Amino acid sequence: MKADLVLIKWQDITSTHSGWMDTGDIDKLKTATCYTPGWIVKEDDKNYYVVSSLVEHNGDWGQGFDTEIPKGVVDSIKVLRKRWKK
Repeated sequence: MKADLVLIKWQDITSTHSGWMDTGDIDKLKTATCYTPGWIVKEDDKNYYVVSSLVEHNGDWGQGFDTEIPKGVVDSIKVLRKRWKK
């Protein structure tokens, strides 16, 4: 695999209530800013597919801690290291 190690800054959903009947102050709602480091192993029209762990065991490679991030919520992608490869 040849991929850049990146840091993705993106916005996630938040809520001021814990159930359908609670009411919160809607004027205070703000999305949560998330930072996901990892390798983008796939992308399509709508999403980035990121893994934050690459694993080597007895010469075999795998990946772990996968995340699907919708492109519409991404603020930025910063390259931390160019073309890391196994």
